[in-house]
Amino acid sequence: MKKLKRIFVLIIIAALLAGLALSSKMIDTSKILSVDIRKMLPERIRKAIFKKTRTETKPTVLVVSEAIPVKVYETKRVSFKDTLPVMGNIKGFKEIDLKFETSGILENFNFEEGEKIQEGDIIANLTQKDAILKLKYAELEVEKTKKLFDIGGIGRIKLEQSKLEYGSAKSDFEKTNIYAILDGVLGRRDTDVGSYVTPNDKIGVFIDISDVYAEFNVIEKDSPKLKLGQDAEVFVDAYPNKSYKGTVDSIAPIVEGRTRTQALKIELENPEYRLKPGMFARALIATFETDNALTIPTSAFKKKDSDYFVYIVHKTESKNELGAEGGEKEPVLETGLVEIRKVEIEYLTQDVALISKGLGEGELIVVEAFQEFNDKDEVEINEVQESIF
Repeated sequence: MKKLKRIFVLIIIAALLAGLALSSKMIDTSKILSVDIRKMLPERIRKAIFKKTRTETKPTVLVVSEAIPVKVYETKRVSFKDTLPVMGNIKGFKEIDLKFETSGILENFNFEEGEKIQEGDIIANLTQKDAILKLKYAELEVEKTKKLFDIGGIGRIKLEQSKLEYGSAKSDFEKTNIYAILDGVLGRRDTDVGSYVTPNDKIGVFIDISDVYAEFNVIEKDSPKLKLGQDAEVFVDAYPNKSYKGTVDSIAPIVEGRTRTQALKIELENPEYRLKPGMFARALIATFETDNALTIPTSAFKKKDSDYFVYIVHKTESKNELGAEGGEKEPVLETGLVEIRKVEIEYLTQDVALISKGLGEGELIVVEAFQEFNDKDEVEINEVQESIF
């Protein structure tokens, strides 16, 4: 206990002396600080208080790089095809409104909706009693005048007049029938049997479905991509595993004001009559196609005023991050210098840009660049994108 008290007193005295010397500047500070208090302590206490600890550290060497990490894409030439997806409906290539040429009561509708009709078939007819009587009368008149003409009882004018009357009666009779002018199907029936109809009334629709077309509406911003004769592939929900080839047959000359869309028609062959008018249809229209296109992602180019440019990366050297002595080296970090280069874009989609001038195959360009670079800026390549998609 006495030894501990002594040690404590010595420590306090040394602290007081140091404070007095510093404040009054009457004592040489270097001498006070040069006193080794540990020598004044017993060896056992000195070892307990001032025990040395040894830590072993392994030297490391770090290479600090100021290069900006970037992701790059290696340009390549590929076969490229851009398609425009659209939605619409199947329609008959010829849809004919069925109307009588005379007024009367609808007596017969000889076909049901969707039923096939052959050329020359009578689709529907009005009541024909009066028309048949007039036709019979005119036929008898022709026979009578012909006999009288043969014996010289009447002149030729009278004979010709009776023939004209017969022709008129026959025409009136024909007007009570609606004939199919070609093969097709009955689209729909708009009037029931027994209704009184006039030449202005549509009783149904006749459809020629040996050839059909798909009608689509294209939004205004995509209309510049459309051209007559473009190939298209059409799909319908009724036959999910089959597609129908066609071409753009017509494009509306105007953009519809309310919907801001432009209508187009794709002609399709339908030999098996599987495509029915009214079916929901989807199509892919080939708007652009080439076999040797130099393509880049749209995230790789920048626009300034009316010019487009990209950041080219020219590889310089590789740097390693070294581990501990005898340790393994970290992967190689490739670096390069930036070149700002102007390019010309031939065709642009939402994801891909086709470059017509300014780039060569195999060059590295920065993608997803969220900052501006200057010429000769140093960058570190931390990823190489293999494909656009």
